[in-house]
Amino acid sequence: MHWIWRGLLALWVVGSSAVPSWAGTREFTVMVYNVENLFDIDRVARFDDYVENPTDSAGYGPGKLLRKLEGIRKVLGAVDGGTGPDILLLNELEVDATPETTVSDLRRFLDEHRGERVSEILTGRLTEAWRGLPSEVWLLKHLEDTGLRGYALAVDSVEAATGVPGPMTQKNVVLSRFPISFVQTHPTQGARGILEVVVRVDGRDLYLLVNHWKSGASEERSETIRRGNAEVARRRMDQILAANPKAEVLLGGDFNSHYNQKQRYPRIRTSALQDVLGSQGDKVAMRRPGGPALYNLWYELPVRERGSDVYSGEWGTLMHLLVSRGLLDGSGIEYLDGSFRPVRVDGVNTQPPLGLPRRWTGYGPGAGTSDHFPLLARFRSGVNEGARPLSQDPGLWVTPPTPVSVGYDRIDRARLRSAAVLGAANPDEMAQAMGEIFRVEGVTSRGRSAEVVVAGRAYALHSFDPSIQRTLRRIPRGSSIRLVGELGAYRGRLQFVVHDRSWLE
Repeated sequence: MHWIWRGLLALWVVGSSAVPSWAGTREFTVMVYNVENLFDIDRVARFDDYVENPTDSAGYGPGKLLRKLEGIRKVLGAVDGGTGPDILLLNELEVDATPETTVSDLRRFLDEHRGERVSEILTGRLTEAWRGLPSEVWLLKHLEDTGLRGYALAVDSVEAATGVPGPMTQKNVVLSRFPISFVQTHPTQGARGILEVVVRVDGRDLYLLVNHWKSGASEERSETIRRGNAEVARRRMDQILAANPKAEVLLGGDFNSHYNQKQRYPRIRTSALQDVLGSQGDKVAMRRPGGPALYNLWYELPVRERGSDVYSGEWGTLMHLLVSRGLLDGSGIEYLDGSFRPVRVDGVNTQPPLGLPRRWTGYGPGAGTSDHFPLLARFRSGVNEGARPLSQDPGLWVTPPTPVSVGYDRIDRARLRSAAVLGAANPDEMAQAMGEIFRVEGVTSRGRSAEVVVAGRAYALHSFDPSIQRTLRRIPRGSSIRLVGELGAYRGRLQFVVHDRSWLE
């Protein structure tokens, strides 16, 4: 197939003819989304869960890729009446492990294969040539198939991200309905490179800096690496603002830091996000001489609504969108006050009853979307209002030290399903139930520690709280037990996770 190119192609910029010339003002949306390991199906992967084994139907493969793509599409399709965001900043797409097969002319490829749908290819018409496609091409093709069209594409340069020990596994990607005029990857030490993309919005440059910093938010050792990541982003932003103090700069991505990182973890005296990058919540101070250069959009929301991910029973804010003063000065491109929000789509990326992210599971045929909610903000171009007054509710300009609880201790047991309904569940039904919280009534196994049998199925019992885990291990074998547990799977074995002591009886 002539669209397959031999050689290493680490960065694509594909123009879109679908962007018309506009006059006056218009609104557009920007979304930042960690898609939780969108891997391709070339049978090569650094993560064991994504290595396809043709003899193992439970492994990663075409069916699971399709489910992941469809989950992402449903989330994007919930925005702007089904048309999807105009600009997407994406984290955690797999770095192509087989770069000898890729697409040299993406727009031509899409045009030539418009009559072939990803859903049909992955369910029966898959060839080895198609298998070689990188994850971002599968995503873009599926979006085109399903009506979310007109995107140009920019991808991290693998060669530029030299600061990561060993081969890179994940990369950043930008999809834009506006023309892309510039792409560069800035390497960072110990993490993914920072992807810089400049898009032309009605004749103006909008600078996008896509970040995915070192993981381990609570660890001081990891924070040291993140400070280096932040220095790279801050240095590049300062260069842009030195050339044009009114430059319109948007920083987004998974920073693996909370908006209140230093307050949340007092042992971290100098935080990468707040102290080095300059994230803060005083919008009015942006206008003062020598004032801060960045405003973190989490401060647009009441404290209890600040959350895009969950860890250890607490809401986190690892995903961020930060705007420069040029996006708040009443001219050119302007952030629309009050438009920022996490994107929660009932039945797609949220898990009842607490509304937690419905993370991806590879169990059975796969289900779920991501362990992060995407973030969305609206902007307006063609503005010429001048420096309008900025105001902010004093109740929003707060950086509390205490994280927001997800409410495990407030579970209403009467509204939970009994785990007995899983006794006859097939693999697809079991996958769809992953992450759901159940009433568990059964008998502990006599053969294994911390295991319960419910309606003929055996489940391991686990807790991330060491004290709860010790309690579970001390339950005598053969005992009848009642508890609350979140259905999960670890290395293919079903389990119930007990997140709170109130879940025990």
